[in-house]
Amino acid sequence: MLNIQYAKVKIIFFNRFLEEDRPFITKNWRFFYIVPAVLVHLISLTTHMGVLISKKQVINVAHMLPPFLVSIHATLKALVLIPKTAEISTIMKDLGALWRTNYTDKQTKEKNRLLKRLNFCNKANFWVAMVGTAQYLISPMLEILIRRFILQQPCELLLPVPASHPFDLNHNWFVYTAVYFFQSYTMFLLVYVYNGSELILITICGLLANEFVMLKDDLSRTTPTPNTINENGIGIEEFIKKHQKLIRLSRQLDNVFNRMIFVELLFVGITSCAFRFAGEFARGLIYTLSNYVAVTISLVTVFYVCYYGELLTSASVHLGNVAYKNLWYEGSKEYKQAIRLIIKRSQTPCGLTSLKYAAVSLNTFTKVVSTTWSYFSLMNSVYTVAEQ
Repeated sequence: MLNIQYAKVKIIFFNRFLEEDRPFITKNWRFFYIVPAVLVHLISLTTHMGVLISKKQVINVAHMLPPFLVSIHATLKALVLIPKTAEISTIMKDLGALWRTNYTDKQTKEKNRLLKRLNFCNKANFWVAMVGTAQYLISPMLEILIRRFILQQPCELLLPVPASHPFDLNHNWFVYTAVYFFQSYTMFLLVYVYNGSELILITICGLLANEFVMLKDDLSRTTPTPNTINENGIGIEEFIKKHQKLIRLSRQLDNVFNRMIFVELLFVGITSCAFRFAGEFARGLIYTLSNYVAVTISLVTVFYVCYYGELLTSASVHLGNVAYKNLWYEGSKEYKQAIRLIIKRSQTPCGLTSLKYAAVSLNTFTKVVSTTWSYFSLMNSVYTVAEQ
């Protein structure tokens, strides 16, 4: 039986999007309108970006670059993850099968602490992203309404994201409103993909780390008695099997998400830098604030991924340290072999990687921040040269 924390995660991330037993049409009907909408959005942005670059309009390129990069970034994430939905479904089913309820008081407190932190990180990440996106998309409409109907100033109709269209928006409020709604809806879809893919990764990684922490506490209370059963009812053989399953799930998680993590690390520095650069030349305080909020969201999201990647690695390695301290030398030959197997498996850390090459840790986050600052300095230098 699943406990309430895992059941919440299952309902949110599994039942609606990853259930494999549902008919193809029932499961995928949304893609029949999402894919055309995203394609039209990307084509209009790419066309307009080409026009701005050909005219060497540096300031306009700076304003348009952040949402353009976010759109490309989210699309690449979707292309990487959508073929992996069956594997994500399998990971969550297997993780749910491992989830138990017979915790000790100490384990219950530790589990609640870890899950409260995970829940806070997910909620903060999600709501800051949604509120920041809403502010970014609504600001142009508010500016138009205030300037035209309150200040009585003539001004050009603005869209959330500058784009090329085969019709004139400035003389038809109906067409303008329809295009504005279309852009806002499409950008929200892309931000959901951008942010939601990270939340799925962070959640599964956090739950796996929690299982390793619980297993470590089980091992610390296991003594080499004839029946090799600890006070929580877990024998050494059962412990070995569960440890192996957690290692397998960790590897499956990395197999599914390592390409997405590569895309994330590839784009986050450039995207954050683009938002920061756009904030330097924003038309007003609201636009500046929107761009800086976007920078914060991008970096905080990567920080959470790196933090939970390191937490998973640390929890899997510390299991071996606890095995070293166990009174294995007082046990039988089978018990000694079991402890030796635990130590040997723990010497290869579980965790997240980028393309199965670079391990994801807090050191990765410091490199991302350093790279972002380097990109920003480079863009400032290019702009200075262009102005001269």
